[in-house]
Amino acid sequence: MGNGPGRPRPRGTWCARSLGVLAILTVALACAQTAADAATTTAPPAGAAVTASEAQTLDMLLGSLSARYARADSLHDTSLAAPVRAIARSVRDRVRESAATTPQAQAQQTRTLAALDRLVSMLRATSKRFQPWPLALEVTAVSAGARRDLGALLHPAAAPADTYGSLESALDAIGRQAGAGGDARSAVLRAYALYAAGAGGRLQAVDPGLDARINQEMLTGTRTTASLLALAGSHALAGSHASAARIEHAIAGVRANVSVAGQLLGLVHVSHATIVVNGAIIVFREGLEAVLILAAITASFVGAKRHLRRPVLLGALAGLFATIATFVVGQELLHLLGDGGLQLQAITGLVAIAVLLLITNWFFHRLYWSEWISRFNRRRKMLERFDRRGFISGQVLGLLLLGISSVYREGLETVLFLQALQTSAGTGATLLGAGIGLGATLLVGAVTFRLQRKLPFKRMLILTGVLIALVLAVMVGTTVHTMQGIGWLPISATSFTVPLDWSTWLGVYPTWEGIGAQVGALVFVLGSYFAAREIQVNRPRRRAARSAQAGPARPPAAAAAASAAAAPAQRAG
Repeated sequence: MGNGPGRPRPRGTWCARSLGVLAILTVALACAQTAADAATTTAPPAGAAVTASEAQTLDMLLGSLSARYARADSLHDTSLAAPVRAIARSVRDRVRESAATTPQAQAQQTRTLAALDRLVSMLRATSKRFQPWPLALEVTAVSAGARRDLGALLHPAAAPADTYGSLESALDAIGRQAGAGGDARSAVLRAYALYAAGAGGRLQAVDPGLDARINQEMLTGTRTTASLLALAGSHALAGSHASAARIEHAIAGVRANVSVAGQLLGLVHVSHATIVVNGAIIVFREGLEAVLILAAITASFVGAKRHLRRPVLLGALAGLFATIATFVVGQELLHLLGDGGLQLQAITGLVAIAVLLLITNWFFHRLYWSEWISRFNRRRKMLERFDRRGFISGQVLGLLLLGISSVYREGLETVLFLQALQTSAGTGATLLGAGIGLGATLLVGAVTFRLQRKLPFKRMLILTGVLIALVLAVMVGTTVHTMQGIGWLPISATSFTVPLDWSTWLGVYPTWEGIGAQVGALVFVLGSYFAAREIQVNRPRRRAARSAQAGPARPPAAAAAASAAAAPAQRAG
């Protein structure tokens, strides 16, 4: 019987028809998506042929994709998956834009695009956190297949051996392309491929936050901050001065973070030659001060008192061995603390900076030479009064301790500085520099004590003081950069670039914090010099001039006392 107008239809019939309609719609959508994919895949290429450098870039990008997706999938983090989606889309778009010249190449291009389209389609799900993502093994298999197809199409060369060393020129290429009004997207992809194939792969495990910042700056961006890739492909501002300026600013930020990453991973160090020179300068400077102190102590030991030189020099030799023993003990303590990484480098660097600030403080040295040496001379005169002799007399023991203290004080400062060099650059370069400085010190000591030659100590101290000011600037720059690498200081990129040689030789990095600290340290050195000269020399001279111009002449005793008070300051100047 048929269903009358008033009778309800069976529930099963209505459900069956609904399922049929739903199936028809699903098939229709699938066919539409397949047709769209086929249309885009088989679309005729319109761009220029892929260069050898671009082929290498695309290969490196696909090579880094699976590892990045595995980390994003393990945390189910959409922000970590964003660079993966950007890599897949960028590679597909560049292959789609390329021109194939032969039918065989066109067929291979079609197969490559089909694999890349599948990869892009799989990764769309990663834009939402609360939905199933493709398995990491599946993404790895599809990306490996796409990479094989791409290799058959483009025959890319292997990645360069030093990917980090090539980053600087790749970032410069972005600025050149943007300044010339060209499409700098390929240059951005090149720079990111070099990063992802080298430092980026290791940085994911060492410092995921820094890796995320670099990925955001180069590829993904945010709602408020555009990425380098977005800026480079912006047609609205292409070739304009505003676009070039924004790109240069973005490049500076990337360069600053990449340099921190390089130091964090041990890829960038201050030059071996710089470490050797710095170590030699500091050892020679401290040794020169020790020789000058010993020369002042033994200056009066002539004639019948010449035998008193021996315990002083033996004490100086004992002070040298005590310094070496302190360095060895310090090494053992650092070894017990473990590697420590950048944290240990930062701490020892701060200690070294404190030592260098003390050494380069000219006001301190004004007081140092007027008070410290006079204290040694008072102790020397006191010890000369001891006439009692024996196996070890009080006089000999006192002079021996005087020699030890005069050398070990300088040696302790040297050890503190050398520990910082050894932590950041290794033992070999540090010991080589220390050996050179010690050899120069022994040569000066031999000329002073054995050949009885008077050297221009004041000029030598001024020259070494200038050199140590440069050592201070290098140490400040590298220590600030280390502290930025571990997050103790912020990173504010400069608007200008800094050559890599400046970083490796002078410790200058493209961050305002580092450059500002270096300038501040040099201003401190110069300020302490002018302050010391003002207090110790210029002010007494002005007072003496005003006194000479004032009223009647003073009594001879008062004038003699005033001239005696001003004499040490004039000699110090």
